[in-house]
This record gives sequence, C-alpha cells and structure tokens, in this order.
Amino acid sequence: MSDVSAILREKNRKGSPAHRTRCIRLMLVGSFIGLFAPIFGYLAGTIVRADVSIGGLEPLLFWMLIGMFIGMAGAGIAILGALQWVAGRHNLP
Repeated sequence: MSDVSAILREKNRKGSPAHRTRCIRLMLVGSFIGLFAPIFGYLAGTIVRADVSIGGLEPLLFWMLIGMFIGMAGAGIAILGALQWVAGRHNLP
C-alpha cells in the first residue's frame, strides 16, 4: 500500500510533469470557456428570439447574461490554473 501512496505523492508533487500538464489543461480549458461562453450565450439568445420576457429581461439579454456568468467561471478556472503554474515554479528555469 505504501508503494501506491508514494507513486501518487510523486505524481501530485508541485514540480512534477503531471502537475505541469494539469496546470496547462486548466488554463486552456478555462480560457476557451471564458472566450466562447458569452458568444454561445448570444447565439442562444438570437435562436430563442421569443416575444416573452424571462423575469423582466429580453431573451437575448437573459441568455447573454447566462453566457457571461459561465464565462466568468471559465476565467476563474484559467486563473486557478495559472496560479498553480506559478506556485509550482514551472515558469522558472
């Protein structure tokens, strides 16, 4: 059992290649979500294009707002990956 825990400890160490890969993956996924979620929210709002307002908001504004919230969550994921990258000292030679 100690062999498995030693392997996992080495894999999750801050300077390990697995940690570097996880940081890069978080930054890329978060950036793509942060970039494309508002665009897809706008697209969904134009597709719905109903005459009924949702909670006093036009459908285009409502879906754009949802896309902005999802985009903010994506930007938070990207920032979390960047902070882990800096904490792991991958940016230093």
